[in-house]
Amino acid sequence: MISRHHFAAVMLAPALRVRARLGSDQPREFDAPIGQIVVNPANVANSWEWPEVMEVAVIAFTEAGLRELAEQEIGSGDAELVPPPFGTIDTTALSIAQLLRADLREGGSVLYADTLITLFGIHLLRNYTLQKKPPRQVKGGLSGDDARKVRDYLNENFTRQTSVQELAALVDLSPKHFIHAFTKSFGAAPHRYLVDLRLDFAERLLLGGNLAIAEVAYASGFSSQSHLTATMKKYRRMTPTQLGPAP
Repeated sequence: MISRHHFAAVMLAPALRVRARLGSDQPREFDAPIGQIVVNPANVANSWEWPEVMEVAVIAFTEAGLRELAEQEIGSGDAELVPPPFGTIDTTALSIAQLLRADLREGGSVLYADTLITLFGIHLLRNYTLQKKPPRQVKGGLSGDDARKVRDYLNENFTRQTSVQELAALVDLSPKHFIHAFTKSFGAAPHRYLVDLRLDFAERLLLGGNLAIAEVAYASGFSSQSHLTATMKKYRRMTPTQLGPAP
């Protein structure tokens, strides 16, 4: 196939007798260990064959999206992805992929997933391109004005989906810098702060006793009643039924 997007595949479990080809290279057969990464630039032909079920995380970026991230993080939108040799193990990519898998299985937070995907993209740019830029050192959190701007924005928009890049643009920071600065200022990562806002609102609605749990879930920004239940149980050690009416 030929993908019109950039993507990377990370093995979440070992796989035997995988046969693959990238670009004009000759096909190669190998045993893929856990943590192996394959980087496939957009519009480069690839083929894969495997005899058994594989567990793999595939994370894709549009050309425009990765270009924008490159401009913010390495100072150039012309960064060209360079695929590593087959068999390359990337423990950082594996860690991010495992966190993303766990979040998706739990029903997860869109902002958290977006954070992980953004960090994954930055990792690709810093390790699999010809242009390199040292990571920017973060010395402190957001300024007082910037912290108030982000807090006010989240307080007004916590029920809708948002992204790291959208929040970072509010204070003119790169996504990576924003995540660190936000965490320093608020004592929690952006996705956790947003989850707490939603749970606080959901608890107030449940204590009011005027809405069914499913209605509370949607009004608070959760995708479903089960999503609200799982999130509240994880972070508040209780369930909606302990606070509100029956479903």
